Amino acid sequence: MRTASQCTDMAQIRDDVNAIDREIVRLLGRRLEYVRCAVRFKPDEESIRRPDHWERFFAQRRAWAEQEGYDPEVIEAIYQRLYEYTVHVQLDLYRQRKA
Repeated sequence: MRTASQCTDMAQIRDDVNAIDREIVRLLGRRLEYVRCAVRFKPDEESIRRPDHWERFFAQRRAWAEQEGYDPEVIEAIYQRLYEYTVHVQLDLYRQRKA
């Protein structure tokens, strides 16, 4: 893939951004596999929600965003939605396993 500065027109930029977005979605799918498997190690619903874990989690992603020159609030908002989805998925799996 080209670097952004090597693009010579908008078509190349769009193509490369699409390729990056496709990779992000692929990685999110891979991440979800881990989220689902993690339920095996969680003894109760509270361990799924663990607010103390999420505070550190968001702080770390904000720091990574700053290192990459990205707005930390945008990254935190994205991960906040991922958190909500992760908890939903894990609670569903946990409850199915308990039923």
